[in-house]
Amino acid sequence: MSVIILVMTPFVLWPNCIAVGYIGRKNYVTSAEEKKNLLETDRQLIILLNSYAMELQDRINVLRGIAKQFKKPLEEARGREEEYLLNPLNRLALLRQMHEDWEPVKKFMRQPVGQAQIESIVSMHKELPMQEDLNEANHAMFRIIQAYGLEPKDVARGLVDGVQYRGILSASNCYAMGMFSFKAGNYQVAAKWLSVAKDLLEEQPRKYHEVIGVTNMDITLLLARSLVAGGNLSIALDVLMEDSMLRETGKALSLHFIRTSPRPTINVEPWESAGTFNDLCRSASRGQSNETKPTRLHCRYNTTTSPFLQLAPLRVEELSLDPFIMLYHNVLSNSEIETLEQMSGPFLERSKVFLGDNGTERIAPSRSADGVWLPHLETKPDGLKLLSRIERRIGDITGLNMRTGGKMQFLKYGFGGHFVPHHDYFDSRTGFSEMAGDRIATVLFYLNNVEHGGATAFPKINLAVPTQKGSALFWHNLDGETYDYDKRTFHGACPLISGVKLVMTRWIYELDQMFLLPAVHPPRSRNFSRTLHY
Repeated sequence: MSVIILVMTPFVLWPNCIAVGYIGRKNYVTSAEEKKNLLETDRQLIILLNSYAMELQDRINVLRGIAKQFKKPLEEARGREEEYLLNPLNRLALLRQMHEDWEPVKKFMRQPVGQAQIESIVSMHKELPMQEDLNEANHAMFRIIQAYGLEPKDVARGLVDGVQYRGILSASNCYAMGMFSFKAGNYQVAAKWLSVAKDLLEEQPRKYHEVIGVTNMDITLLLARSLVAGGNLSIALDVLMEDSMLRETGKALSLHFIRTSPRPTINVEPWESAGTFNDLCRSASRGQSNETKPTRLHCRYNTTTSPFLQLAPLRVEELSLDPFIMLYHNVLSNSEIETLEQMSGPFLERSKVFLGDNGTERIAPSRSADGVWLPHLETKPDGLKLLSRIERRIGDITGLNMRTGGKMQFLKYGFGGHFVPHHDYFDSRTGFSEMAGDRIATVLFYLNNVEHGGATAFPKINLAVPTQKGSALFWHNLDGETYDYDKRTFHGACPLISGVKLVMTRWIYELDQMFLLPAVHPPRSRNFSRTLHY
């Protein structure tokens, strides 16, 4: 397994709301190429650092040699200074050395060392991760900790949700996570991270952390603030009093921390209140099953939703009959998936969410992924043919009409990638909903097998669906008889721990089904004045 390295988005998606993202900004979270480039950049920087150190060492060796030569007269004169100075040769040599030799030594000492390496490091600075990248990585780890109920001390030594990864986190990494958790307002988790950082600091070279800028006092002060903010005043006082540099001011500092209550400055998802969703994510990642399936659910071949399926039936696994949720197996081939990846990869951008309350769209902590709508302007004829085949296959699976919203959304989730629990239906009035109605159904294709995490969880019905390459998850967002919103389809994407997660989604709209699925019962809850219904 690979080591997790700290290098340090209920919203509704509008059909054309993929983000332009940070234009020109490299994505170190989801892009495998950029992560490899980052490792290569790190390797080059270390080579430059070693080269700089070698030049320094050469300078040190020269200076030590000069000092050794300068020291010889002193060693010869030790204990017999008068006799030594009476010798005219020694007097001349000492006077000449003191007058002439020290001037070139001073010039030599003032000469810059390693300027070429320093200039190279400065020129490479633009290739290094920015503060936003570090925040994103810290946020991803924070999200994983919250969703999967992990202990920072275990994560620091590479044990993540029952899987032992190679490598450990340093005191600096743990301090960064403690600082992020503190700014996010989770003082209990912050205190745990900082306690681990304090222990690790004692095990690692002091000079390294002095240069890097993380000191024992930094950790102690933030740990005490976190403990006070979390209501553990007595423990905070003990932490301050144990520090020899803070002992005399410990009580005053604790009182100051009480008077100056911190306020969260980083917006994070409310994972602690997710309840069943988190439980489902944890059980799915560990290969367990929380859902209790009724005995009437079956695995079968579907031959009824289209005439074509009588010739080539599809394997379907019934996950829920009410609400209607089905998992179709082996829907996409490996070659089709490979083509989808190739036509999507170069065009992936940070995805945005549409905020239905004010009509704006932005990158939000509720979702973290890169995406692209297919087809795009540069899709080649072969790609268009593939998408057309998949579109027909969706019609065979669902038995529904799909004249509206012909694009599919390709998404790539990276480290900590997720989507908080949400409904796929809009439940809002827009120009598009007036034309197409709401999202009656969703088809979600899984394009790869995820190494760790990343399941789709439905907390209202206690159902979690791990990713299965080539399969398609299909469910109805609206009741088929009344067209009421089915709130039980509330679902989310569990945070991804390791690897990447590739999915593609096609939404199906209600007004396309006007003459196919007429409502047979009056609605119970929907406000039908907002759009045209039948």
